[in-house]
Amino acid sequence: MTMHELGIATLNLENGERIDLLPELVARVPGLDVLLLQEGRGWDCRGQKRRFQAESLLAAMGLDRSFLTRSTRGTLHELVFIRSARMRPLAHYTPDLPDVFHDQIGAVQLLAGGLMPPLTVRSVQWPHWSGDARLNEALRLTRYAAPDACAVIAGDFNSLYPDCETHVAEFEPDWTQLPPYKRHHKTLPPGLRSPGTLVSDRRALTTLAEAGLRSAGCIAGDMTPTINADTDHGQGGRIDHILLSPMLARAVIPGSYQVNVSDAGNPGKRSPDGLGAARPDPGEVQHDAGGLVTAPSTDHAAAGTRPGAGTPGWLCSMRVAAPDHGGYPATFVPSGAGGPVVVCAPPGQFPPAGAGGDAGGRPGR
Repeated sequence: MTMHELGIATLNLENGERIDLLPELVARVPGLDVLLLQEGRGWDCRGQKRRFQAESLLAAMGLDRSFLTRSTRGTLHELVFIRSARMRPLAHYTPDLPDVFHDQIGAVQLLAGGLMPPLTVRSVQWPHWSGDARLNEALRLTRYAAPDACAVIAGDFNSLYPDCETHVAEFEPDWTQLPPYKRHHKTLPPGLRSPGTLVSDRRALTTLAEAGLRSAGCIAGDMTPTINADTDHGQGGRIDHILLSPMLARAVIPGSYQVNVSDAGNPGKRSPDGLGAARPDPGEVQHDAGGLVTAPSTDHAAAGTRPGAGTPGWLCSMRVAAPDHGGYPATFVPSGAGGPVVVCAPPGQFPPAGAGGDAGGRPGR
């Protein structure tokens, strides 16, 4: 890591419990500047004590300031933690504010020490029960694919990504292994699939991909699943993602993307598609507890199966470079070694900050 890079990660902390283990989880990716966290259950209660407890624990690692966006569907809230020594907040759009648009909720705008134009980050927790609900969420985010947008949207999307030409196909679960009453949360509804078949509903993330957002996992060619193999009947699936605006996608540092996947250490919890014993939070989704292990993307059976660990969460991370230091404006080209190479564009091709937006700093629609 250098002063010309930013480290960004997303962490799904199972049910918002075991806050005391946050330092151990985050320590797996040293030097983070932004951490997007999901499942902050009850972190808005009792004067937001759990939020500030988490902030205190992470302050020792430099992530000393937090922003909480209350869920509009349940009690699993989204949070953003930043390294205030490098990141200065410009705005935080919460659903209780009277002038916040539906497609702004949860957005935190940051100034990254002059390394880039204002950066918008959003921690997301999409509903697990309906592809239509996820598609509705996706349509609110296409604005971040604008050419002048500088944005990272990350979290639990509860959806597989569409297949890309640059890497092996996404893992497609065998949904028939689920009981009939659980098969339709993640699959296409009747009328959009052949009778008698079960196909993953990828409409939401396909919408964002076609709009121009890029997946950090796809850029890296890393298909590591983020559902526990044991709980998912030995399968797996990649439902936690880091999505980047086109401008920022060109700045991802090759080799920086990694996924730490939990094991199924607590059989009393369930995976997001409803497998396993559970007491789900109304209107939202829980994850399995377990320790973290970095697993190769091609080994679905082995991913997330380290026995004996007890730390919950899914931690996906990556780094981006600043202009003039291998970052945007740039394009990715294939290298002979099979990985991407950043090629910087000539000076002057970088779009000015705020171009196409309105006076409130909102990217053009």
